[in-house]
Formats: sequence, C-alpha cells, structure tokens
Amino acid sequence: MADHESKIAYFRMELSNAPKVTFELIRQVVTGGPFPLSAEDTEQIIRYLEHTFNIDQNIGSKLVSIDYKPWLFERRNRDEIDFFYWNRLKRFYLERGVLPPKVVSILDDDTNDILDYSGNPALEGTWKRRGMVMGHVQSGKTTNYSALICKAADAGYRIIILLAGITNSLRQQTQERLDEAFIGKKSVFQAAAQEPLPIINYAAQRRFPVYGTSRDRDFLKEAAMTYGVSLAALNEPIIFVTKKNKTTLERLRDWLKDQNLTHNIGEPLLLIDDEADNASINTADNPNQVTAINKAIREILAMFSRSTYIGYTATPFANIFIDPESETEMLKDDLFPRDFIKALDPPTNYVGATRVFTEAGDLAERMIIRLDPEKDDYETVLPLRHRRDWVLSELPESLEEAVRAFIITRSVRVLRGQGEQHCSMMINVSRFNDIQQTVHGLVFSYLEKLRNSVTINAGLGSKALQDEEICRIRDTYSSRFSELEYSFLDLLPALARAVSSISVRTINMRGGVLDYSKHKEIGLHVIAIGGLALSRGLTLEGLTVSYILRNASASDTLMQMARWFGYRPGYEDICRLYLPDRSADHYEFITGAIEELRSEIKRMELIHMTPNDFGLRVRHDPTAIRITAANKMRTATAMRIAQDYSGRHIEGYVLYNDEAVNQRNLKLVESFINTLDGPVEVDKTCLIKRAIDAASVFSFLRDFQFPENQPDLGIISSNRSLFVDYVSDRLEADLKSWDIAFPLTGDCGTMSWRDIQLKNLPLRKRGAGSIIEDRYWVTGKKCRVANPGDERIGLSQLQQSAAKAEVETGNISRGYCAYSLQRERPLMLIHIFNADLKAPQAREDLLIEDPVVTLSFCLPTTLVPAQERLYQVNVVYRNQILESSSEADDDEEMISEAENA
Repeated sequence: MADHESKIAYFRMELSNAPKVTFELIRQVVTGGPFPLSAEDTEQIIRYLEHTFNIDQNIGSKLVSIDYKPWLFERRNRDEIDFFYWNRLKRFYLERGVLPPKVVSILDDDTNDILDYSGNPALEGTWKRRGMVMGHVQSGKTTNYSALICKAADAGYRIIILLAGITNSLRQQTQERLDEAFIGKKSVFQAAAQEPLPIINYAAQRRFPVYGTSRDRDFLKEAAMTYGVSLAALNEPIIFVTKKNKTTLERLRDWLKDQNLTHNIGEPLLLIDDEADNASINTADNPNQVTAINKAIREILAMFSRSTYIGYTATPFANIFIDPESETEMLKDDLFPRDFIKALDPPTNYVGATRVFTEAGDLAERMIIRLDPEKDDYETVLPLRHRRDWVLSELPESLEEAVRAFIITRSVRVLRGQGEQHCSMMINVSRFNDIQQTVHGLVFSYLEKLRNSVTINAGLGSKALQDEEICRIRDTYSSRFSELEYSFLDLLPALARAVSSISVRTINMRGGVLDYSKHKEIGLHVIAIGGLALSRGLTLEGLTVSYILRNASASDTLMQMARWFGYRPGYEDICRLYLPDRSADHYEFITGAIEELRSEIKRMELIHMTPNDFGLRVRHDPTAIRITAANKMRTATAMRIAQDYSGRHIEGYVLYNDEAVNQRNLKLVESFINTLDGPVEVDKTCLIKRAIDAASVFSFLRDFQFPENQPDLGIISSNRSLFVDYVSDRLEADLKSWDIAFPLTGDCGTMSWRDIQLKNLPLRKRGAGSIIEDRYWVTGKKCRVANPGDERIGLSQLQQSAAKAEVETGNISRGYCAYSLQRERPLMLIHIFNADLKAPQAREDLLIEDPVVTLSFCLPTTLVPAQERLYQVNVVYRNQILESSSEADDDEEMISEAENA
C-alpha cells in the first residue's frame, strides 16, 4: 500500500471525524473521494481501512500493593506536566495510521496506569518501586514501553535505562525503535549531520532527549565522556538502550558512580527490563550468591535514591519464582514485582497463541503443519536432539516444502499489492552456529534451484508445468493454500518477482543483521536462519512461514521462540507454521497453562488482591511449575505447593494403561455405589445422588488410582495428591457434603443406583485416546473426559442462567468454571465409557478392556485458605512437573554465549 500512503492518510482523517466508522461509511468515503482510482486500487484501500477501523482492544487488568498512592491524575489536573513527548508520539501514531484509534486510546490508558503505579518523580526523599508488565509474545510490548518512556520523561524521570535483551541484534533493533518513537533522530555519535526522523514533524517545537547509546554502539564509558553525556548538564532526559551483558552493565554502573561520588544519585531513574524473565533472574545455586547480570542490575538500582524498575515479559513465571523457597525470601529479592503487576490485553487483530494453539482458534487448522516423524524425514536428517558435530548433507523434505511455501506467500502478497512490504521466513532448527551455517548453504542452493526454474519458466503459462520444480511449487500450493482466491495459473506471473528479491541470512551470536529499516521503500524479503538469536525478542517483519525443529527444556523458552505471533494485516490467512507433532502438542499445553495463570490477575483484581497474592498463587500451581526452567526456581526434589481448586472442573484425563488397575477402580466404584442409600434423581441421561457425607467420598477418592502424569490427582508421595490434600483441608467446611453424578448416553428412564450393572449400561464412547509414555490419555492432548455441558449437571435453571450471565459479561477468568462457581456443594462425576484410540494407534495398544472408569470434580468456591505443604516428590512426578530435558535451556545458553562474545 506504499503507493497509496498519502491517499490513505486523507481517508483516515476523513473517517476519524465520524462518530462511528462502519464498513458502509468506509466504502462511501473512498468511492466519493477526490482521487482517480482504479477498481482494484479502490478495493485495496477499502480493505486496508476496514482492517484498520475494525480493530478493538480492552484495557488490561492490574494488581497493586496496599501502599499504592495515586499521583498522576492530581498532577495532570494541576497542569504540572507538559506531555510533549507523549503528545508528539500520539499524533504520529494517529495521523500516520501506525496504530488504529482504539488501540492508541487503550495504549494511553494502560500507560497512564503503569506510570501512576510507578514512583512520582516529583516526590522528594527516598523511594523504590518494583513492577511488572505482562504482555503476549510479539504483541506490542515495545510500543507500550515506548509510550511509557515518553510519558515518564514528560513527568520528570531524568534517567531512563532500557535493558533490551542479550543480543546485539535485538539491542540495535530496540535502539532504532526508540529513535523513531522517542529520540526523534538517528542516534549516531559523531555524525556529520543529525538525521531527523518523521516523528519530529508532529510537534510544534523541536526537542530531543540525550542518548548515551547509539544504533551502532552499546554503552562505552569513553564514548559517554567524549560526546558530552553528563548527568550534571542535562536539560532533557537521558536514555540508555543497553543489552543485558555483565561487562556492559558494569561499565554503565561505574560511569554512573563517577557522576556522583559522594552519595546516592538524586535524579529519578526509570529502569525498564525487556524480556525480564531472561538473564535478569538470579539463578545461582547458592541462595547466598547472585548471578552477574542480576547483581549488576540491582547495583545500578541501589545507586539511586528514587527509582522504578519495571520488567516487561510475555512469560512472567520465572520472575514470580525469583526465590520460591519461602514467602519471606521471595519478597526479599529486589526485582520481585511487589508494587504492581499489569497485564496487557492485545488488540483483536493480534495473531497469538489462543488463535493458533487452542481448539477454538480460528487459525489452528490451516496455519499449523504438523510434522509426523513416522512420515517426515527430519528425525533422520536433523533430529531434535543433536550434537554440534552432526553431519548435515541435505534438507528435510518438509523444509524444502516450507521454502516453496514461502515463495508462494511472497507471490500472494505481490498479487495483493503488498509486494514492497517486508516478508520473512524463519528457520530455527539448531542452537549450534556451525549447523546453522550448513543449513544456510543448503537453503541457498535450494532457493537458487527454484529461482532458476521460476525465472525461466514462470512466464510460459500452463506450459511452465513441464518444469519439475514448478510442479512441486504447484503441489505445495494445492496442498497448503487451496482455499485462497487465486488459482495456481493466477499465481504464476507473480512468482518471478516474488523469488527474485529473496535473500538468505544467518542471524546468530556471531553476527548477522535483519536491516529492515534500510529497506523501508521496497521491503526486505529474507529467509532468516538462526537459533538462540531468533528465540527471544527479535521481530521478523512480515513473517509468513516458520519452520522450527527445537527441543527447548523450558516451556517459557519454547513459547518465546514463537516469532510467528504478532500482527499480520492482510496476510494472516497465508501464514504457515511447520513444527513436529509433539511440539504442537506442547504448545497447546503451554497456551492453556499460561492463559489460565494470566487470567488470575483479572480474577484477583476483582477481589482486590496484591502482587504478593499472585506470586504465591503462581508458585503454588503445579501447572506454573512446569512452565519455567528448574534453575529459575532453585527447586530440587522438594516442592512447596498450596493448590487452590475452588471454582474449577478438575478432570481425570490420564489413566494407567493397565487392566488390573482399571478393574480395581471399577470394583471400587461398585462398592462405593452400594453404600449410597436413599432417593436418586434421574435427569434424562444422568443419575444424580445428592448430599452424600464427605467421609465416604474422601475414602473412595483416596483409594482411586491415577498416575503421576495427572498432576492434580496423581499420587506424589505417601498416598498423597494435591487434590486429596485440598479436599482433606475442607471436609468440615465447604466440602463436607457432596453430590454424585453418573453421566450416561441415552435416556436413563426409571433406573436407580441399585440397577447399575456396569457392562449393561448405555455407556458413552471415547474414541480419540492416545497412549503416551505408557499412559492412556482419554482424549489425547485435549485433556478432557467430560462432555460439554456436564459441568451443568445438578444445577437449577436459576443457577445455570446466573453462570451464563457471568460468562457473557466477561467476569469469569479462563480456567474457572462459571457453573462450578454457582454450586453450593461439590459434584463428583463418575465417568464410565467404552474406549478406543485415535488413528494411527491401534486399539490393541490399549491394554484396558471396556468399560473404563475415571472421575472429574466440579468444586464450589471456598472460604478456607490454601495450606502450604512441602512435598518430597518422586522421580516420575518430578520429571512430569519439570519436564526435564537433556538439552540445555536456551536462555542459559544465550547468556553464556553473549558473555563470551
């Protein structure tokens, strides 16, 4: 759309004056405009504007400490703050169409909150604020802290330090972003002439902050002295954009010390830590020691009498686990976000994990291309676990297909008028630099082969299909892009232009740059190959195809590899992600776990809880423990957990693949049923028994056997599980009386408990099971056993209506069951069913005979606080929780390589 930028700006301004922008109004304004446009150009502009104005966003949730005292509103009302930098940036975003109006509005509100939770820079004395902002991977955290930096500078913060990851490429990319949003000119020391950037045209006067780092240079003490950077001579704020490197941070610390030899620095400091869960955390084995980068950050903060530290991250669990040994030690760590936690909601046009890796995600089916090791050759060509001396002589066939898919996406974008925009492919198959270089050579050779075929034959129309490589591109188009609006013959004319400009680059700790800013006019079209350097923070502009073969040991690291998340205006339908089947399953798990824990902030906000409460909640959740690397928790075989299951539906979705265990469980059910006297309700396809004494339920629950793979229900040690302990704490309170339900299929008629003969019942069927590590997963990785609607069993119509209303108003957080929250008593569901496995696994692999039995539980809210217990976990449970891997954690490898670079 570069050719139409001025026209779009005109239409945008026309539409921004309307009280409500509709699709009909957009079409009316464009077709009635003053510009001669072809029909194709008209439709392109209309689609672009529709996309821009059809974006919504909600303000994020927050938790604040009890000593929070608002200050920003009062200072604004007294007109004490000249929001020069923020107003300039806001105009830039709105008038250039960088962000939609609703998104700018929410950005304004969210950053007002964050600034208000930070320390008031006009307040004298000594104060220190510590907070955290939770975003999503590639969702706009840089935009958020750019706006915050502008507002902080306007409010009176004089020194701003931005820690921008641990690689030079990410630091440089971040410096460029801050040049464009805050500094207003290219930050180059000793430049013959300062090159201004477009943002300066959106203010009546010209003001520039001082910069202590530049695009090509991290902080150097000598450079700072040479170029006149001095705290004593500041008329404007000073900003340092530096990477998290021990030597660099110590240089900055020493220079700051030289600025103020006698006592703490009095100027207020804002220190923003991007990717705060990476490198900043103290992961030292000895609790009396700290890691070098963590120590340097804390030493810099300690030099200021007034400071605010804000960690930005999409995967915050390592920050919460700063020291999980006890509540007291956790709060002593100076980087724990004790004062506030702010969770950002992404705009509706964000392509994130819930759209890609959930059952209801609208992009899941077409975007993900699962690589089956039984059918694809990647395991023999380049296994997930390999050494640095692995001999790689060819590309996996799936990677060759991914390269063809990238050429196709480039061609589609050409046809859609996006040919001069950035377009990228990511290949992340190894953390070893030597193997990355080998992959580079093989990909370059294959690309040249395709380029030659396309250049010679693409203009021949249908005769081009006589070429073998063109046929392969066609086959990829047919199998992966058949739903698009173009036929392959439509695509052929665009192939030559698409492939001609594609380059191959390696981005790793040895070097390599994705210089998008130098190719703004015609776009950078690149296949980027890397490992650790592509795993965090770095944005690949216009990313359409991703190919990943990785085996990261920690889930938060794996999630950070997901560079394919982000914004894909006008091309999200052609994005493709190639990854191993088991990795896709892992991403599905991580997505559910992270979203569930993130939703805790919203729930806790409603009941006025604090960051400390959230920290304890995360530390006590077995799901959260699985999300971050073990060394970030300093946890061995002892785990201190106090789980909260109130308002949840807990399902026993993993069973022993053992008929003897199944028979014992079935006999236990029969014995339990025979103890239940009195009336029974028949509700169509379900038998319900109400108000059962907790003692018999608890005895039954303790004897029912679940494997360790079921973190909530599986035995940890000494016949104890998290769920059993939770129930035992409430036998005389919220859980002293239970309802029992027996869901079936078909009408139960007048059946009673006494009529139950397990093999003669109208049982449900479960045909999507999997055998994973010798355990039977009832519905595979969906982690379910109940039918949709089972959570409503036994509730009155009034209770069901109330639950539905709560869902519709958005008051129920993910992970909480609206129907469980309406319950007066807990419900135990006894699920008896006929089982089968999903192809290609054969029924013979399932060693359990029908019928099969498992349980699920819908629990009401509780007034009994969670009781912390120390569990001495066995090896199986520990491996399940920590998901140990022989491959080193990527974050630690990155830090090590960065320090030695």
